[in-house]
Amino acid sequence: MKAICPKCNSTHLRKKGVIYSSGYETNMQRYVCHTCKKQFQVPKGSPKVDLPKILLFDIETALMEVYVWGLYKQFIPHTNIIKDENGEEKSWFCLSWAAKWLYDDTILSDIVTPDESIARDDSRILKSIWKLLDEADIVIGHNGDRFDIRKLNARFIDNGMNPPSPFRTVDTLKVARREFAFVSYKQDFLTKHFKLPQKLSTEFQLWVDCMAGDQKRLDEMAEYNRHDVMGLEEVYLKLRPFIKNHPNLGVLMEMDVCPNCGCEHLDETEATYFTSANQFPVYRCQGCKTPYIRHKKNSNYVQTNMRSVPR
Repeated sequence: MKAICPKCNSTHLRKKGVIYSSGYETNMQRYVCHTCKKQFQVPKGSPKVDLPKILLFDIETALMEVYVWGLYKQFIPHTNIIKDENGEEKSWFCLSWAAKWLYDDTILSDIVTPDESIARDDSRILKSIWKLLDEADIVIGHNGDRFDIRKLNARFIDNGMNPPSPFRTVDTLKVARREFAFVSYKQDFLTKHFKLPQKLSTEFQLWVDCMAGDQKRLDEMAEYNRHDVMGLEEVYLKLRPFIKNHPNLGVLMEMDVCPNCGCEHLDETEATYFTSANQFPVYRCQGCKTPYIRHKKNSNYVQTNMRSVPR
């Protein structure tokens, strides 16, 4: 039987996909209606349920070519950007992107060809990353809010593209700075600190060679980018129990699950969380080990949403 939007009766729908959390599956299929934009879920007739689609991604951008007066810190106006023979500014563009769905072993990536790099044409790879962002419910990046997403938005609008469907974000750089006093908050430091797969070593010349259209160096850039995403997933999973404002997966799934990882298996603790008006029993997630989770019912059995306890 074909799914129908319960709000507008449209059959023009898009599946949000199936994701597994902590090895547990559910039995609902999530859809987004293209007509009225409503999100809803219906039984699939199998013991599986959609969980929110969580995308981890990273981009690499090209250098800008500018005229400067010296080598030290200085303000460089946009009029100093070098122009090519057609009068186009030799500004930055996207060299490559890499991404993966949470818990999926497949690394997705795309990179400009030598001809595209020389022409500073990233339109093809922008379309491929746009499709992934459009599917995602939650997007994770390291400095993603300030750099990757804003850079992509700039390239999208410059190429006459519409914004992708709305998604929530988790920026692991923001989490690390807010919750911890590490020596450094760079991803390569965090992977070393936690003894996780480390970033590949590289040098400035790699970007110069890629912009010149060197195929071998472009292949190195693609591998460097893919490796970054692998490390990003490990850093995210390590930090996740400490993320206080993580997008609530229970709200997206419309189920009583861990708000950080979507796991249904929660252990009740002896602790109680008090607000100015009520008290709530506290649970610990068996999946991601998020330490304190408020149950959806307070002491007076008033319906609320399960979410991480402020700490």
